[in-house]
Amino acid sequence: MSLSKFPENLRFSLSNNEISQQKLADYLGTTQATVSRWVNGECEPELSMLIEICLYLDETPNELLGFDNLPSEVISKYRETL
Repeated sequence: MSLSKFPENLRFSLSNNEISQQKLADYLGTTQATVSRWVNGECEPELSMLIEICLYLDETPNELLGFDNLPSEVISKYRETL
């Protein structure tokens, strides 16, 4: 189970900023198919690409990944597994 809300948040940010998947792909030097896989939750970008996405969309990694809203019990359970 992924804790990330990245696909949902990326989809929202693109829509909210009226940016197409193709436009983001062009900016990042990747394909629209790759961006589509991120939006559909099939995979997530590498950290360096995530930073580029954040800069382009004027978002923080935490905002895009959805970690600002994690309940404390989720964080506690995660720490127990380390």
